[in-house]
Amino acid sequence: MGEHAPGLQPKQVDFLYWHAVSKMRMADFEAAETLFRLLHAACPERIDVELGRAYCLLRLYEFEAAAGIVTALRRRPLRAEEMGLLGRLQRRCEFERARGSARARARRGAGATAGEPVNMPHTLGDDAMARQAGEWK
Repeated sequence: MGEHAPGLQPKQVDFLYWHAVSKMRMADFEAAETLFRLLHAACPERIDVELGRAYCLLRLYEFEAAAGIVTALRRRPLRAEEMGLLGRLQRRCEFERARGSARARARRGAGATAGEPVNMPHTLGDDAMARQAGEWK
């Protein structure tokens, strides 16, 4: 953690990393991912930052983005504990992507077409769906 990031002092980097991990532990994965993304821009050599970001992306259902980070990390030299975590993240990415493909096949088999619009709870302007999504949690 002693690297000096352009524009950030080492204490600021440490604080932001601690804050990102705290957000992750509180299941605020969106805020944690934002902090990890900021830290990655300032300290691209930090493996721990990218591992944290990949985990947050998985929890946010951003499987392709998480898989991209995992693939990039596979090309870098890693310590044993980092390799273990990266392996678990990669398996989770593969599992979720396969599960998503199976769901898509099931929907197509049930009469849905690939071009059908899908209403998501986070659609802007659809407050009723957003409230309903909040009740499901």
